[in-house]
Amino acid sequence: MTAARQGLKVMTIDDDVAFRSFFLRACARTGWVPLAVEGPERGIPAMDSFAPHLLFLDLSFPDMDGLAVLSELAPRANDTAVVLISGCDPEVLRSAHRIGERLGIRMLTPIQKPVTGEHIREVLGRFEVDGCGITPATIEAALDEKVMVMHYQPKICLRSGQYRGVEALIRWPTQEGMISPGQFIPVVERDESLSLRLLRYVLAQAADDASAWKDAGVRCAVNMSALCFSDERLSDLLTEGLKGTTLGPGDFTLELTETAALKDPDRVERILTSLRIRGFSISLDDFGTGHSSLLHLQRMPFNEIKIDQQFVATLLRNSRSRQIVRLMVNLGQTLGATTVAEGIEAEEEVRELADMACDVGQGYHFARPMDAAALKDWRLRWDTMMDPRRVVGAE
Repeated sequence: MTAARQGLKVMTIDDDVAFRSFFLRACARTGWVPLAVEGPERGIPAMDSFAPHLLFLDLSFPDMDGLAVLSELAPRANDTAVVLISGCDPEVLRSAHRIGERLGIRMLTPIQKPVTGEHIREVLGRFEVDGCGITPATIEAALDEKVMVMHYQPKICLRSGQYRGVEALIRWPTQEGMISPGQFIPVVERDESLSLRLLRYVLAQAADDASAWKDAGVRCAVNMSALCFSDERLSDLLTEGLKGTTLGPGDFTLELTETAALKDPDRVERILTSLRIRGFSISLDDFGTGHSSLLHLQRMPFNEIKIDQQFVATLLRNSRSRQIVRLMVNLGQTLGATTVAEGIEAEEEVRELADMACDVGQGYHFARPMDAAALKDWRLRWDTMMDPRRVVGAE
């Protein structure tokens, strides 16, 4: 499908008249509808009237800081993806990119000036393949039609090798192939009602697939967006959604990131406590990559800590990573929380983590994410393979 048939629109906000002219020429014959605007004073109102799918934004303006522009754009961005373009230091450009993400804007890879026509056409082409047409409405339609499916990655006890449950990961298959979560989750993350609907959908699908993953004492972990905390009725809504299924809150772990836990901590603590009372387990995901203070950890009713895969990946070759992971495991023990290591890819990592007394692991070393039917087969093979001699430390 061409850009013209899709009605795709692209816009730039840049105070350089030569670049604006060049931008319009570069977009010619691509099928995109282009608009070049001089600066934020005109560009920000144009976001409302033109509603571009893609925006190339300069960071430097005479009368307005580029970060201030991002802040102004955030409530207007909606389904617009933003590409920062600047001649400033690359680290400054990357930092501005991260700030845009934290503002809830869908940020694409930034481009260092000078920008070439090939740069622009490459971004447009990639957007057509990867990102076009993914809007809240198309995601709602996919959920209505139950097009999205679940894949499951097993979680394993690092000392015994016993199966301990799964993490549920949503997938969107189409006739053209699988749409990556990296393409549609950022759209979901900007919409409160859609974030909650997706969470309830995942819980319902996991309940439907219970025969594949459920066993005595195991849980299914599900990722939860910070936007879900906008609804004070969250614990009621999730519990109600499981009625009529064979499962209850005690069969699920809700995972949220450190960053999510830091937003409005009083509200988050209140809702998490209500979820725990209902029976849900709460996991602090990507631990060590956010900005949690020990005070926040003490306040929040987590009973699981997930150690981010970037620490696990360097565990064997970096002594600092090894010490950091050891501290995380010790902290989990002190708080009475289960520790889960993500991204395990080697038996040596299993042994090192088990020696540290990390409880559970997941990663390609054990299994890649798979659909429910494949998970049933995998569990049969895993149970057959299990032997007491495999227990870490057994002689």
